[in-house]
Amino acid sequence: MSESQTHIETPPQKIKLERVTTEGLILDIGGGGEGLVSRIEGERVCALDIRMSEIKEAQIHGNSSNWFVADGGHLCFKDSVFDTVTLWFSLGFMSDWNTKRTVLEEAYRVLKRNGKLSILASRIPEIGDSLIFWVTFTFPDGTLSKTGYGLRGGQNQTLPRILEIVSEVGFDLHQCEDHGEWFKVESQKS
Repeated sequence: MSESQTHIETPPQKIKLERVTTEGLILDIGGGGEGLVSRIEGERVCALDIRMSEIKEAQIHGNSSNWFVADGGHLCFKDSVFDTVTLWFSLGFMSDWNTKRTVLEEAYRVLKRNGKLSILASRIPEIGDSLIFWVTFTFPDGTLSKTGYGLRGGQNQTLPRILEIVSEVGFDLHQCEDHGEWFKVESQKS
């Protein structure tokens, strides 16, 4: 890293993960790596990631999800087939705002009417060339998972910006929580 590059690290975060509250089929976009949603919800999850290496890493945890190598901006699923779409700490890996918007538009398309969108995301400042988001997750069964996400900096990924796009795509806001270094958004397709 050259002297002109700035590297930011978050203080360690502690996040207690909860089960997805809806019944039915879940599409987890960017579900590789830690495989958070798949580890919690198992066989009712269709998890996709753009990289096979991330899927293989998630499969180490032995879950029974259905896995797809795919681009979240060009989903191969029919309209209105999923009850829930999750984007848990995957939006930060999409550093281009057009990509984030396209993925959210696709999420809207594949959700059933009244389907739920669940986003957990790190705040990525407008400054800095890179960010490491340090976190320890506590799963509903008490299992702990400690990791760090290395992300491209300078994205200005904030709760207000994500809420703006979610609303523009057509989702109705249900609930949002701002935890400083990360945030949660729960929305519904009307």
